[in-house]
Amino acid sequence: MDIFEAIATTRAMRRLDQTRDVSDADIMTIIEAATKAASGGNSQPVRWLVVRDSEKRKALGDIYRASWGIVREFYSQSEQSPDNVRAFNSADHLGEHMGDAPVIILPCSTGEPGQAESSVFPGVQNLFLAARALGLGTTLTTVHRLHEDDVRTVLDIPADVNTWAMIPVGYPTGKWGEGKRRPVQEVTYWDTWKNPPPAV
Repeated sequence: MDIFEAIATTRAMRRLDQTRDVSDADIMTIIEAATKAASGGNSQPVRWLVVRDSEKRKALGDIYRASWGIVREFYSQSEQSPDNVRAFNSADHLGEHMGDAPVIILPCSTGEPGQAESSVFPGVQNLFLAARALGLGTTLTTVHRLHEDDVRTVLDIPADVNTWAMIPVGYPTGKWGEGKRRPVQEVTYWDTWKNPPPAV
């Protein structure tokens, strides 16, 4: 798959086919792609915790559901556009079905929040792009961190290790396509703040 097509069409896939297995080989392929990303000082701090065990996935799903409920309640009090309603419906589905994802991957590392993430999320994006190339859906979620100690307990993670994201992986039931984004001309400045870029 062309890299620009992968970038353009990698979107949040929250509805995954729980009946279709993801091979160990594909999991290792997307994690290897993640390890190729840059990290500060080439420190490579991320450890990729793959959860396939059904009981542990169920436990993580329960934690995620409770965490999403807190976030959902907060956002339900704000005005919502039709696009937001669609996104929330999709997020609600994941809130109920995180534990049904065939695979859940957690990028983990030590390090202070606000500093360590710059060595984590480039790898996460590589993982997403590699998954897209293999036809696997993913989405970035972080709300589980509201109950991160519970996640550590389920997975025997030491107290000084951060679980930066909870990433469901599986074959999507929806269609690939480009997400809505603002035109690049609207979000790019040239040499000076708010100075528009040249027309190309």
